[in-house]
Amino acid sequence: MCFKRSFILFLFTLLLTSCIEREEYLYSYMLEGEVKNIVNIPLQGITVIMRRTYDTKQKADTAFTDAQGKYSVSLTLTSRQRIFIVEYTDPKLKYRDTLRRFSFKDPEDESALHQKYTIYDSMRLQSRTHVNPI
Repeated sequence: MCFKRSFILFLFTLLLTSCIEREEYLYSYMLEGEVKNIVNIPLQGITVIMRRTYDTKQKADTAFTDAQGKYSVSLTLTSRQRIFIVEYTDPKLKYRDTLRRFSFKDPEDESALHQKYTIYDSMRLQSRTHVNPI
């Protein structure tokens, strides 16, 4: 009789633990920076697209630079990734399109459920036509 009660209690405990959903790991990657031209003037309206380097779904984030040339793009993922491709394009076609690769550092604490990484960058876009800044 005691064995039957403990077996039922054991099954009930297993049933309850199988119903609990474990929280997923989240990894937030943010790139903040500014875009200027070769004479150090901030560029407004530049499209900045941050893409994953290897992904079947091609998840990306897009931002536009403000009047000071500043932007912020970010991606929150459930799997860890270190390398991202960032594309800078000018819709007015005055500056050259540029691709850059950014590598985020490896996590120091593997046990945290939500890990955040940030890189600050400054970008200078070259003109499509040759310009002598002097």
